[in-house]
Amino acid sequence: MAKKEHRKPSYSAALRMARIAFELPSHPFGWALDAIQRELGISERTLKRYLAAGKNTLVDRSGRPYFHVVSDGGKIKLRQPVSARAVDSSAYQAVSLYFTLTILQFLEGTVLKEGIDELWDRFARALPAFERADLGSLDRKFFAIPYLPKDYRKLGHALDPIIRGLIREYRLQIDYATGVVHEVDPYTLIAYRGGLYLIGKTHVNGRITTMAVDRMRKVELMPGDGAAFRKFVYPATFRPDRYTEGAFGIIVEDKPAAVEILIHNAETEKYLRERQIHPTQKFIRRRDGKTVLTMTVRGTTELRNWILGFGPWLEVLKPAALRRELAELLKTAANHYA
Repeated sequence: MAKKEHRKPSYSAALRMARIAFELPSHPFGWALDAIQRELGISERTLKRYLAAGKNTLVDRSGRPYFHVVSDGGKIKLRQPVSARAVDSSAYQAVSLYFTLTILQFLEGTVLKEGIDELWDRFARALPAFERADLGSLDRKFFAIPYLPKDYRKLGHALDPIIRGLIREYRLQIDYATGVVHEVDPYTLIAYRGGLYLIGKTHVNGRITTMAVDRMRKVELMPGDGAAFRKFVYPATFRPDRYTEGAFGIIVEDKPAAVEILIHNAETEKYLRERQIHPTQKFIRRRDGKTVLTMTVRGTTELRNWILGFGPWLEVLKPAALRRELAELLKTAANHYA
């Protein structure tokens, strides 16, 4: 059988492929195929033909393709492999890092924030001079508003031993707001909605629990026998994602609850459909045209508060206990305005 030869692209096709190759580095997060079609004024079929030819003609010195096609959130994009991206993409890396760090502004005044600032300073100093000049006003161009942030400036006495305990696997003694003094093996520090929470095993009852850092009245490293501090063995099987799986927020309960919520207006339905409320969420259209949101959650305390925030637009159908609880709370709230 004769060997199949690759067809040489026409002059106009070669020009368009060269333009794609030239402009692709300016799209470090990918260039959507539909956007390329509009930019070049070509059809989807023509673009696919160009890309098929480009895989054989646009390659690096090692013979690897200069681009690959990826799916990003359901959108098909053209993207350079990491190894092929231009050096000047450092500006995009800087922006990505800076914007990510702005989300952690609620840690202001803590040892964690000091570490964040030092990390950014090191990264920024390593940038070329012209990049530093262009990135001089990032604080005005990229900004994050934290959700009801807690104030941790006076909690350094708690964060310092927690961080040391997490890194070195030292047991902690925590005097909690409930009045109970816990011996805790710290597993994971979690940032959630502008707050910090510690997941660990308490030796009060031998169970894994979650504690709010701002509710810790005193935190100390436990003294050890023959050593400065008491060590513990971090369980190889513990994973914070598995522990919190199914929870609606930070409060984890053992028994899962099947929830059904009726959405009473189109605006709220659109708002909810555009978000991942819970990994198990499903939107089911009823015969009357309204939509029911279903999910299976481990813990309804935070779910209850979330539903209350939508006022009359959400109605709990199941479970019955949550429906009754919300009915009583809404009745009490209405009486405040009677």
